[in-house]
Amino acid sequence: MVIGVLVAAGILGIIVFALLLIFRKDLLGVDLSARSLLRLYLYLASLAAVMVFAIGAATAFDWGMARTFGGEAVYGRPAVAQLCPTGEKCVDPAQLRLQYQHEREQREQEDLLRGATLAVFGAAFWGGHRLARARMGDASEALSALQRAYNVLGTFVFGVGTVILLPVGMYHVLYVTLLQPSPDVFAQGVGDSLSGGILAAAFWLVYLLRVVSAVRAETSPTMTIQVGAAT
Repeated sequence: MVIGVLVAAGILGIIVFALLLIFRKDLLGVDLSARSLLRLYLYLASLAAVMVFAIGAATAFDWGMARTFGGEAVYGRPAVAQLCPTGEKCVDPAQLRLQYQHEREQREQEDLLRGATLAVFGAAFWGGHRLARARMGDASEALSALQRAYNVLGTFVFGVGTVILLPVGMYHVLYVTLLQPSPDVFAQGVGDSLSGGILAAAFWLVYLLRVVSAVRAETSPTMTIQVGAAT
């Protein structure tokens, strides 16, 4: 679920960004030289790396929550009660519980391995592209149009992830906590949606603060000039 939401939001954001780049080149202030296209690639790849890291961190977070609060709270609880027609042999509910416990433990190990792998590769990929952007030697990079677009695009992607994933995760928490479904009813775990929503909210806040800081940096000199002219 985390992968699908973030990838869909990323694709939509990139499409909008590409349309702005094509039809409103003056708005972004970006030309189509090789250097500008290379810088564009570095920013988009950096955002993709952050998304991969966030997915990996959310997956590893599921493993941590399972170790802290129990596997059923994170991965869900199956309905073990079984109605058997007369004369037919049914699987023992205790055997079903053991089978589910084995599958849940296997998933915990997979989440730890997959999460650590994605987080490490995402961080390394982002670090390499960030270093490449720094070595291009553009002194105005911090206030460049691509930098602003990168921050806005990151805010959009992780904002969409937060709006979709976090309420779903909180719903599952409230459902299990307040309604307390009976053992013969399937209970959806809070994993994936809650962990993805928390990580998406954290990255959304980081990108949003960067956008706000850029807006303040752009408006402060103008305000100073206006005040000076008035006096």
